[in-house]
Amino acid sequence: MNISEPRTKKMRGAGIMIKRERLNIIMGMLQQKPTVTVNELANNLDASTSTIRRDLLTLQSEGKVLRSYGSAELSSSDNIELSYLFRKQEHEREKQTIAEIASTFLGNNQALFIDSSSTASFLAPYLAPLENVIVITNGLRVAAALDNIPSVKTYLTGGALKYRSGSLLGETSIEYVDDFNADLFFFSGVGVTPGYVFMSSQRQSVLKREMVARARKSILLVDHSKFGKRGFYRLMPTNRVAAVITDAKPAADFMTFAQKSDIEVLYDE
Repeated sequence: MNISEPRTKKMRGAGIMIKRERLNIIMGMLQQKPTVTVNELANNLDASTSTIRRDLLTLQSEGKVLRSYGSAELSSSDNIELSYLFRKQEHEREKQTIAEIASTFLGNNQALFIDSSSTASFLAPYLAPLENVIVITNGLRVAAALDNIPSVKTYLTGGALKYRSGSLLGETSIEYVDDFNADLFFFSGVGVTPGYVFMSSQRQSVLKREMVARARKSILLVDHSKFGKRGFYRLMPTNRVAAVITDAKPAADFMTFAQKSDIEVLYDE
């Protein structure tokens, strides 16, 4: 699904899950375009304007959007993060491809940081054949995916659970990570340019910076839709990344930058 132009099929009924899917898509649109009209949302979601207005009322009550006549905008630039379920389903095939390429970096006797991103969670099956692997993660669902792999010793950071994201964050998480050193850090972001890797959450950024500092190499996992996009927070300069793994060849300007910065770029050809 292209997050900038999301479409949904018309569905019978109006269950809770269907409404929540609409809310996730609305938030996705607002991340790419800070203000959208009710008519735009209705057209993209194949929903009535009255349904969209009710959805916006729900998001406003959750403190996520501000409503004005005929439109809506993000309430603030702080802590806007899409739900894990929505992120995992978005570009799912591409994320599987990225994980397969990333698996070439994996080996026995490694210590790994893996963030709570949906992209990184696809790495779990590739760890199963390995021996003596340690994973430190702040992702509940990453840890759950590793639960049935006996050869992987999994450490969960602890911290405050961020609503619907599956992420553990805060001072407890940072202090926990500070006790480890890792060979590799697999992570994602909401956008990447030749200048910076971006995040939508300040708390995610702070924790990931600690993981970057404690890892020998940091490997960025992003699908093609993330290139050229910016988020609210600069996570790190892109030239600090050892490798970028994606599902399609990035644009020429990024490839030129990567070559000059000695960044390995791997993609599906």
